[in-house]
Amino acid sequence: MRVPLEILKVKDLDGKSRFKAIISLQDAITHTSQSQNLIRIQNEYTNLVYNCQRLLKEIWASRKSKADSRLQWKLANEIYSFTKQIENDGYVFANVTEAFSRDVGMSKSQLNYLIKFRTRYPSIEQVSKEINWSKYRELMDFPDQKSRKLCEELIKSGKIKSDTEIREFKKKLKQQRP
Repeated sequence: MRVPLEILKVKDLDGKSRFKAIISLQDAITHTSQSQNLIRIQNEYTNLVYNCQRLLKEIWASRKSKADSRLQWKLANEIYSFTKQIENDGYVFANVTEAFSRDVGMSKSQLNYLIKFRTRYPSIEQVSKEINWSKYRELMDFPDQKSRKLCEELIKSGKIKSDTEIREFKKKLKQQRP
């Protein structure tokens, strides 16, 4: 069983903010000698926040980079990889959405799309340079992989050109289902 872990943002006596990884008192008693792991996780999380903020700065630098789905995938991969590493260490990151939203400065919705994106496209090679980020966001809302892949092919072939056309395609699929 994985131990639930939360990352809090706390202020030191000198007023400086830092991150603190915490587990419940019961888990701390049951699973002794957690302090070294928690300190390591805190340090890795601090580095992760820095890397994500750097990537976000790069993404927001220009209109072109905002639309770059591969940059978005790299950001998603940083977050996803950290979360999976926590799981491999025997924890579950209980407040992942709240913590990243708070510490990296992105909306919970954006974060959820990034996590979905990274889950559905496990390799950056699967992310097409021809499809911008807003279209991938629309693709994340498809109910199944088959219809999502079909829509991707229509985008790549130029038969679907806008986010609105993706939504219309999605609506038609829903109407065809019993």
